[in-house]
Amino acid sequence: MKWRFIDLGMIDGFYSAALFETIAKHVGAGSSPETILFWRVRSPVVYLGYHQCVEDEIHADFCNRGNIGIVRRILGGGCGFCDENQILYSVIGREAGVIPGDIQSAYTKVLTGVVIALETFGEAGEIEPARNAVYSKGRKISGNAQGRIDGAVLVNGSLLLDFDFELMDKVLKNPTKNLRPVPSAREGMITLKEMGITDIETVKKVLRQGFEKALGIQTEDGQVTSFEADVANQLLGKYMQKNWTYRMDIKRALRKKPAVPSLLQSG
Repeated sequence: MKWRFIDLGMIDGFYSAALFETIAKHVGAGSSPETILFWRVRSPVVYLGYHQCVEDEIHADFCNRGNIGIVRRILGGGCGFCDENQILYSVIGREAGVIPGDIQSAYTKVLTGVVIALETFGEAGEIEPARNAVYSKGRKISGNAQGRIDGAVLVNGSLLLDFDFELMDKVLKNPTKNLRPVPSAREGMITLKEMGITDIETVKKVLRQGFEKALGIQTEDGQVTSFEADVANQLLGKYMQKNWTYRMDIKRALRKKPAVPSLLQSG
C-alpha cells in the first residue's frame, strides 16, 4: 500500500495547521492519497488543543511581545510549545484504513513508528497511553494529538531533536501538565541531542521508515498539490483570526455572562 510522503521543510506554524486540515479533508474525500507530513516551524509557536482556553494554558502577553504564535489546531489534546528543534509530523489516513478506528489503538499503531525509530538508534522507547506520548529513559520525547475530520484520521506529534526549556517555561502556564509527575519540564523530557543523535536528515529518514513499518505501508515522495495549497491558503485566514484563537475563551465568557432578566408583563 503506497502512501504519499511530504517533507515540508521549515514552514510557518499557522500555515501548517491550515495545510494538515486541508490534506485531511482531501484524504477523507478520496481526492488525495493517504499522507505522512514532516515539517519544522520557522519561528516558535504554541499549538493549542481545539477545546482548550488560551487563558488557562498560555502566557499570551509574553507570546505577543516575543512574536510567538498561538495556533489553535483542529485536533484535541493538550498544548505544546514548538520551535525549529523539533520534527513535527502528521500521519493522515482514511477512516476504515490501516489506522484503527479506536482512538487508543490508533495512537498505539502510529506511535509504534516513533518507538521503532528510537530502537533503530539503539535507544529504548515506550508508549505512554495516559498521555498519548512516547517516553525514553523514563522521560518524554514525543507528544501527540489526534482528530477525525470528514472521513480522515490524523495523528500529529513531535519528536524532540533539542529543546528550549527556558523559553517554554515562559510561554506555558503549566509546563509539566502533560508529563509524568516531575518538579520541572527539564526533568521530565529528553531530547535526541542528549542521546548523541544530531543529524536531522538521518532522524527524518529513520522516523519515516519507522512509520512505514508500524503501519505496514510504503511511502513515495510527493508534493502538496496546487489545489491543496489553494485551499490551505484560504483556510489560513481562519487560523490567523483572533476569534479562532480565542474561540473557547469567548465561549466561556459568554456562558459566564449573567442572563438579562425577562420583563414581566402586567395584566
